[in-house]
Amino acid sequence: MAATRLTYWLAQFCSWHDKFKEGSLGVNLLPAYMQARSDLGAVLVLAQRLEIRANDGARQSVRVARAVPIEFDLRAGKTSSLTQDLSVSGLSALLGEAPAVGTLVPFRLKLSRDTQPVVGRCRVVANIPLRGSVRMAATFEDLAQDGRSRIDTLVYDAICAEIRVMLHSGQPADLPAIPSAATP
Repeated sequence: MAATRLTYWLAQFCSWHDKFKEGSLGVNLLPAYMQARSDLGAVLVLAQRLEIRANDGARQSVRVARAVPIEFDLRAGKTSSLTQDLSVSGLSALLGEAPAVGTLVPFRLKLSRDTQPVVGRCRVVANIPLRGSVRMAATFEDLAQDGRSRIDTLVYDAICAEIRVMLHSGQPADLPAIPSAATP
C-alpha cells in the first residue's frame, strides 16, 4: 500500500512540475508543489549521502549528473566545457587546466538553445586530476535569483525524467545519478 502511495505522489509531483514550467499550475497548487519540491530535494540530498548542516554553508541542494554547455573566462582566455553535475549551489566540469582552488571564475551556462545563458561567477573548491584533464568543482557566488530558478528547474526536469523511467519500468531507479563526493 505504501509503495502505491509513493508511486502516486511521484507521478503527481512530475505532473505539477510540468504545469509549473508551462505556467499553468494553479495558484492554489503552487504552495503544495513548492513544498513537495522541497521535500523531494531533501530526500534526494540524503540519498546522495550529503551532509545537511543548517546555516554553515554546507551543501544542501540536490545534484544531478547533466552535461550542460558552459564557458569559463580563465586567465588563458575563454574555455568551453560541459558540466559533469549541476545543482543550484554549484557544478563540476572537465577542463584541460583548472584555476587554483579559491579562484573566482566568470561563467556562462547555456541551459537551452532558446534562452539566454545564466551568467555569473563561481569559486573553485576542488580540482581532481583525471587522465589528461581536471574535474573542477565550483560553488556559485552571488548567482541572481533568475539564474538559480532556471538551474533549479533544470535539476527537477532531470529528476522527473528519472522518476518517469522508474514508474514506466516498474523498477527502482537511481534518482538522480550520484556524482562524486568532491563536487558541490
